[in-house]
Amino acid sequence: MKIKFFSTSVLLGAAIMLQAQAPAPEAVYEIKSGIVTTEMDMMGQKIVQKQYFDDYGKKQATESDFGGNKMRTITLDGAQIMINEAEKTATRMPAMMGGMGGGARRINFSKLTDEVIKQFQIKEQGEETVAGKTCKKYSMTMQSPMGGEAQTSTIWVYKGLTLKTAMNSQMGAMEQVATKVEENVDIPASMFTVPDGIQVREMQMGGFGGGGF
Repeated sequence: MKIKFFSTSVLLGAAIMLQAQAPAPEAVYEIKSGIVTTEMDMMGQKIVQKQYFDDYGKKQATESDFGGNKMRTITLDGAQIMINEAEKTATRMPAMMGGMGGGARRINFSKLTDEVIKQFQIKEQGEETVAGKTCKKYSMTMQSPMGGEAQTSTIWVYKGLTLKTAMNSQMGAMEQVATKVEENVDIPASMFTVPDGIQVREMQMGGFGGGGF
């Protein structure tokens, strides 16, 4: 049972790293608000996620469902907080551990600079359609959020939103793709806050640890 829980934590943590991002000091999307539903097959396990955003990406939350294990991740006060509402627990980890490419630095594809392009070796690879949206396709190289060797990724971007990611990392090849994109919809403010009655604890170093795992 302990091994099963550990494997679940690792898979969910990796999925969250693909989607969760650090606080945005400026608008990063060309859409005010929305919901992006994605799916990922990781090690034979299907993970479904919904990314919610408002204020052009300044507010973000991600809901993950892995085999009935549901989690919501928000960014608050410079940290990522993984919330398990069913268990009424939550775990805080530094924002630098969340987000693909590791950390608080965040790539704004709507405003790519020469410095960012050079740092992450970003190259345009044409256009492709994902979830009915015409995306710009990029290749890039960045440090793994788990540390160690650099990882290569291909990113499909629509109006600043990442709709598809194909990544090679220490954990192997992973692909996450959007199945539905909802633009300019109302997102409740509660989506970006920790519910009352849930105690937030600090993550122990050396593991993903998560409320309720």
